[in-house]
Amino acid sequence: MIHTHYDNLKVARNAPPEVIRAAYKSLALKFHPDRNPENSEATRIMVIINASYEVLSDTEKRQQHDMWIAQQEYVPEQTTHSNKQQKTTPQSPSSQPQILRLQFFTKKVFSHILKNWIAYGLLAFFIWIWVTEQSTYTHTPPLDPKPYEAAPQAVQNEYIRPNQAPNGQTWPSSAGYVKGYNRLHTGGFSTITIDNNRNDSDVFVKLVSLDGTKAYPVRQFYIPAFGSFTLNKLTMGSYDIRYRDLSNGQLARSEAFSLEEIPTSNGIRYSKLRMTLYKVKNGNMQTYELSETEF
Repeated sequence: MIHTHYDNLKVARNAPPEVIRAAYKSLALKFHPDRNPENSEATRIMVIINASYEVLSDTEKRQQHDMWIAQQEYVPEQTTHSNKQQKTTPQSPSSQPQILRLQFFTKKVFSHILKNWIAYGLLAFFIWIWVTEQSTYTHTPPLDPKPYEAAPQAVQNEYIRPNQAPNGQTWPSSAGYVKGYNRLHTGGFSTITIDNNRNDSDVFVKLVSLDGTKAYPVRQFYIPAFGSFTLNKLTMGSYDIRYRDLSNGQLARSEAFSLEEIPTSNGIRYSKLRMTLYKVKNGNMQTYELSETEF
């Protein structure tokens, strides 16, 4: 019995996207570390829930996961069928006539070769001579071999730091939003501070919404080396952080996280997060490699 992402989110394998999203939000509210400060397992469970939702909320990744499940469940059945076939074949009565016919054919061929051994011997001799000549011709080196010349290696494309943002706007003079990009999800109370104080390189950062069938950026901003920037008035939902190191072009992505707004007797309790960017993977958020198409 294999364990799947569907099992992690406690949904059926044919569950529609809205059911998967609802199940994820319910589990995220239940196991979020901020709501379970005394539960040491809450962080580990939240990582598993986020990873499963990332796969099942993406159509292509979900199809690949379904294909993997089908393959894992099919292989044991195929092996069992093969083993059964190997056990039953020797005991099948229908195989006996085939064995007798094969034995008769073998004796007949062998008898024919014995009667015509001279002809077959000459044929084998001429074939051996022909193969020898072909081998000698093929492996004879040229009379005037040219010295070995190494094939030219392809020149790798070197990264050049862009003077402008992808939309053609100039980079801000300090930490701030890049002009020309829409600011979305502005009706909430939550805040996130992105801390780049541990890095000696500038970064171009995107806050990406994971709600819905396709991820999309809601804030795009610039943080210089040793700087930080705070995003305000964010609505509740599931997000991740994606950023490019402008000194070398490398891309990275954080693990998924949730922003919450919970009504209380004194008002609304909302999320207030701080995320530190590190060049090495020891920050307060787990980072993953990211492709250009995902950025």
